Amino acid sequence: MRKNILITGMPRSGKSTILKKIIKKYDRKVGFVTDEVRENGERVGFQIETHTGEKTMLANINFKTNFKVSRYFVDVNNLDQVIPKVSVFNNDDLLFLDEIGQMELFSEKFKNLVYEYLDSSNVCIATLSKIFSDAFTEKIKNRDDVIIVEINEETRDVKEKYLEILLTKILKAKRYISDLERFMVNQNEANMVTDHGTRKLTKQKEGWICDCDFFLENDICSHVIALNEYQKIINEPQN
Repeated sequence: MRKNILITGMPRSGKSTILKKIIKKYDRKVGFVTDEVRENGERVGFQIETHTGEKTMLANINFKTNFKVSRYFVDVNNLDQVIPKVSVFNNDDLLFLDEIGQMELFSEKFKNLVYEYLDSSNVCIATLSKIFSDAFTEKIKNRDDVIIVEINEETRDVKEKYLEILLTKILKAKRYISDLERFMVNQNEANMVTDHGTRKLTKQKEGWICDCDFFLENDICSHVIALNEYQKIINEPQN
């Protein structure tokens, strides 16, 4: 199911700020964010804060470790100690990570956490570095269940509103798919019972098309997400 959102953009584009604003609206959430640490107005490092408010230093110019990004030394042990505290979650928790970047990717435990979040049944929203790429980041960007949203300073406000709505659409799709009797599919046409009546979808070369306003504007909607997942479920081999 397309339920994992990756927010990407250049440094200072606002991706972390947007993620923090979005997750603040959800009571049930698990994950961590990364904040700058400044002394006398100068940035000297980065600090992790978990959903419970626990903080630990990820990187600092005064650390002496074997891992370095720019002028910041990364303490992988500090990060690894946080991982178990954000690895336990319930099915209805929103999962979040800020960010999937070069500093965090020094940790194999962090990479495993990323997979754990993305492979879960939970909705996951994370920020992804645009200035760093490797085999790991390329692999997660190419997943079928990932939606990539790129932002910049000019589009930040518009994308923030889009992401807020998109997240609600994904959560709605999860609820729709929990009731398979909502769906009636006949070759290239499908009827789906929604909260507001019956929605008709048609199948084209590029996939299912919906006539709802959100799909017409964004090429994605809760109805298409749910219908694609429904077809996966009914086509799975029975044991």
